[in-house]
Amino acid sequence: MVSKIPPGSSVLPRMGIYRLASGFRQLSTSYAAKFALAAFVGTLSPLVVFIIYLLFARSDWAGMYPIIVALMLACFMGFLGTLWLLRELLVPIDLTAEALRNYIDSRAIPDLPVHFPDRAGRLMEGTQYTLTQLHETINRLERVSDTDDLTGIYNRRAGDKRLTEEIARAERDLQGFQIAFFDINDFKKINDAHGHTAGDACISHVAALLQLNTRRGDWVARWGGDEFVVGLHRNRALKMVMDRIVKAISTSPCEIEPGKEINVAVSVGVAEYRFGMGAAGVLAEADKAMYIAKEEFRKDRQSHICYWNEVSAGRPQPPHAAAAD
Repeated sequence: MVSKIPPGSSVLPRMGIYRLASGFRQLSTSYAAKFALAAFVGTLSPLVVFIIYLLFARSDWAGMYPIIVALMLACFMGFLGTLWLLRELLVPIDLTAEALRNYIDSRAIPDLPVHFPDRAGRLMEGTQYTLTQLHETINRLERVSDTDDLTGIYNRRAGDKRLTEEIARAERDLQGFQIAFFDINDFKKINDAHGHTAGDACISHVAALLQLNTRRGDWVARWGGDEFVVGLHRNRALKMVMDRIVKAISTSPCEIEPGKEINVAVSVGVAEYRFGMGAAGVLAEADKAMYIAKEEFRKDRQSHICYWNEVSAGRPQPPHAAAAD
């Protein structure tokens, strides 16, 4: 939408009459009262002058009284009609104020009539244009602020928000969900040996595979430099899904430069949300499980998955999560 209002015009110097009228206590809070004053000055003041003229210029007062009364009643009715018309003509201002208030309260884009060429129409058109542009700008900024620059997935801010939403849903519906904490093994060695560009390529590679191997209802966020959090919503085949994800990462070499590939291994900790534990609690358990998986990686240089509920229950963990093809 392109605004038709010419830029650069200013009417602030013409605010004198408005400021003067606002100085009266009876008129300060009512825009309609200011219009009533204008209508009175425009319609009744000439009548008062005319009546005074008749009273002093004519001597047959008895014959003039019915005429003056009829004239006063006619002008008074005209004044009331003028007030009604002015009230109806002020509807565009009420619509504009309501549109602005609704947008602030609910982010609702108004549908103001913008085809009127007068000043009230320009006010509605300008408001519609401004709110539409503002809404698009806010949405664009939210998308940017929620997206990781390197990978295009959620950043930690957006991940925190999604995790909070998952917790609220779980506690409302009394159904749990799982959090998987991924860490790229030997990431510092990759940077030292091949450069930070290679490290960025590995991060993007893992992020793409995480997105490719999760369901639409799940979500993926980059939590830190080489760390990712995956939210798994009501996943009944949790171990099968995790095995598929880790196997995809372990068996898909990452191209760090044209013609050069390296294998990437990950350590994964998985925790299930329990009622009342909060975001910090489920993340802490997933993080602890991930460090146990990393200890296993140091033994055999393979990707591992550790499930915190099995660790806390004393059940043994499998030697590794995904075998190479």
